[in-house]
Amino acid sequence: MIPDKLAADNSENYKVSIRLMPDGLSFWGYVPGERDSFFMETFPFDDDMTVVESLKDIIFKHPCFSFVYRSFHVICVSGKYTMVADHVFIEKEKDRLFNFCHPEDPSLKVLVQPLKALNASILFGVDNEVYAFLLRSLTNPQFIHSLSPLLIAWQKKSLSIFPKMMHVVVHPHTMDVLCVEQGLLLFANSYDHENSKDIIYYIMYICKQTGFNQLEDYLTVSGQQDLCLTVLSFISKYVKKTNYLQQQINDYQVESAHELTLDMIALMECGL
Repeated sequence: MIPDKLAADNSENYKVSIRLMPDGLSFWGYVPGERDSFFMETFPFDDDMTVVESLKDIIFKHPCFSFVYRSFHVICVSGKYTMVADHVFIEKEKDRLFNFCHPEDPSLKVLVQPLKALNASILFGVDNEVYAFLLRSLTNPQFIHSLSPLLIAWQKKSLSIFPKMMHVVVHPHTMDVLCVEQGLLLFANSYDHENSKDIIYYIMYICKQTGFNQLEDYLTVSGQQDLCLTVLSFISKYVKKTNYLQQQINDYQVESAHELTLDMIALMECGL
């Protein structure tokens, strides 16, 4: 729940984020260094309203969305993204680059998030009306893609590990796959899945595509625990170094009811 102590006269101490999903949003935040300051509240969208109407209903009912914060991220969860290396990226060509990977959609605004550590940018689409409403309703919002904190965190970790690292994040109907080696991004993509067999297929296919060494390289899987463990019980027969990554924050006290996602944790750790 949003704490009663959060007010306009102390909000600048907080780092907050909206995690924007197709069916709702999570609003969460914390005061850096204060262990008991973490909060989170989830707001489902009304099925009888458009997304923008639901956002207006939620934001106008809660004055805290208009406060000034230390930082305010809007995390966009969407499979409509692409990575572009810095040496080929041209700002004025961003729409063309994005549409090369996704069908052209006039309702989307293409946003660019530079990732300096990776010498690349992530291009992602946000509904025009949603973007315009949030931009005028929030104070200094920074729009980022949900993959970007993971990319930054795992790129940094890979610098101290020699073999390749493949990270798989399993969502209810989609999965994200990232592969890094000593700071270099080798692979990043998202896929739809219906069951564990789909997930296993994609992992094994990407292992072959990236030259993954099944004895030396590392594979981590995170997300829905029962599904992830089912996948790992099969994959571990072929890949020696596997691990299920728990989604938890060590530096802050978090209620068990809060369903943390890996991008939220990574955002807190990498400090975008």
